Amino acid sequence: MSDDGAEESLMIRKVYVLPRELVDRISAFQTDKKLPSEVEAVRRLLDEALKYRDTPELIIERFKERLKTDGMPSSVARDVLVGHPLVTQIKFEERDEISFTIKAEGDFLITPKGKSFRRDEQYQGYGDQWDPFPPVPKAISKPSSLDDDIPF
Repeated sequence: MSDDGAEESLMIRKVYVLPRELVDRISAFQTDKKLPSEVEAVRRLLDEALKYRDTPELIIERFKERLKTDGMPSSVARDVLVGHPLVTQIKFEERDEISFTIKAEGDFLITPKGKSFRRDEQYQGYGDQWDPFPPVPKAISKPSSLDDDIPF
């Protein structure tokens, strides 16, 4: 199977009925951006609008999924983070780590191996404190029996 066949299998054809005013705005966007088709204009507009609904978890998951196939954090950052409307800052750190800021959410860091962290804004010590993100759920401890508390 060719790559085109694989890409087509990821596509789903949908038909929507839109108000004329909205279609005119899409056509104006297509002309303004010199896009080859109305379909491409709609794809870009939808993609951009849906990015505003992204959460840190979704952005980081998208980054990690791309990292599995690409392997180069800087390349993945270009594709996933650059131009994202919620990402306000990107830094290329030592050891190929990528740190970035998400508007109203804080600072995050992803390592080349796909581990992700969030900066602890409350940390008062020297340097930065990075906590695993998403947080690792704490194990539920089994309640001790009363006999365990008796020292003899």
